[in-house]
Amino acid sequence: MTLNFKKIAGLFMGALAAFTISTSVSASKTKIADVSQWQGNINWSKASKQLKFAIIRVQHGDTGDADFQIDSKRNVNANGATKYNVPFGNYGYAEFSSVADAKKEARDFYKRASSNARFYVLDNEHRKGSGSEQAYVNAWLSQMRKLTNKPLIYYTYENYVATHKINYSNFDGSWIANYGAKPKIQSDLWQYTSKGRLSGISGNVDLSKVVNSSAVNSWLKTSSAKAAVPTYFTKLTSSKTVTASRTIYQYQDVNFKNRISKITAGKKLAVKNMAKSSHGTYRFQLADGNYITANKAYVSN
Repeated sequence: MTLNFKKIAGLFMGALAAFTISTSVSASKTKIADVSQWQGNINWSKASKQLKFAIIRVQHGDTGDADFQIDSKRNVNANGATKYNVPFGNYGYAEFSSVADAKKEARDFYKRASSNARFYVLDNEHRKGSGSEQAYVNAWLSQMRKLTNKPLIYYTYENYVATHKINYSNFDGSWIANYGAKPKIQSDLWQYTSKGRLSGISGNVDLSKVVNSSAVNSWLKTSSAKAAVPTYFTKLTSSKTVTASRTIYQYQDVNFKNRISKITAGKKLAVKNMAKSSHGTYRFQLADGNYITANKAYVSN
């Protein structure tokens, strides 16, 4: 068989060029932007060339708030990101006035969010109620845990945490805004500017940088809508032991009001009984009488 050298060389150079372009495009996807209706009509085809992932607003407050607003571009942006293979999470700007309001806001936010969102974010930067801000944050988190297994992320400004003494360690990650310098508090993602630029968007956009890559990458893993519904152990395992799949906490009471200590991922625990919270959520009772979650996303047999 006679080989056509020019043809083979041409094919080789074409393949090399395609690989180079593909590598260049992949390497260029370094930006992380949070977007809302204020960015107008985003050209997702262009934006996708630069975006590592996006965080899309769903709502501002909730029904009953004077400035309540469902983001008019939430579905357009979710569909655009999905079409051009940009992973994304959803966030809701909170205006909590009570524990009950925080739970309602969580339920409404979840209903309005996209099923394609990889994670959900509590944007907690507006002090409204007269009660404990920590109690409101805990109520939102507890309600969302009942609705989804996807990662739940806490967002705020650095000084908001200090002012209101917020403990966000029970969330699956943190996203902290501080435009002057890298946050000094625990943060996996750092929102460093509100005046960033991104192809496909006219005007300014918030941009963030990864601080903890392993944590942030874990937010992006879950994409299936089927993973949104939590499943629980409903009876004791045959070995009467479970292993923590993630960091969890043990509580003195079945309703998880009195937290005792943290349990690290990989630790094996002896269990003696099944129990239910006042809302009907299954718990494991440990051999020492304390309680842990029976959520299969957090413990395994």
